[in-house]
Amino acid sequence: MALAAVLAGIGTVRLVTLVGSARLAGAAHGVGTALRLARGRALAGGTTVEVRFDAALGVFETRTRSGVSLASSRLPAGVTFAALPARARLSFTGVGTAENGTITLTSGTATRSVVVNQRGRVRMQ
Repeated sequence: MALAAVLAGIGTVRLVTLVGSARLAGAAHGVGTALRLARGRALAGGTTVEVRFDAALGVFETRTRSGVSLASSRLPAGVTFAALPARARLSFTGVGTAENGTITLTSGTATRSVVVNQRGRVRMQ
């Protein structure tokens, strides 16, 4: 009986870690997708589109340069922004270029980063 209790405890700890890791990976992919869609909208419309990040609320929002909100998403429970670009936003121009920026997400001790280069390419780390 004691052995079963120990194994169940270990399984529970691993399950919690696994769930946190899955939420973190999903959040990183969500941020990456929002950035890629913003670049696509900027290219399609020939105008600047930006993604703004609010670390306090755990929200990221896609907007036109004039401030019209195109989409908004919230990070899942347990996932937070650990580091954001200097002005807490990334802009994509009508030709697809962008500001360099790294968005780092964390869940417990695990981190994932989404990196945008000057060409507007988005990659996960």
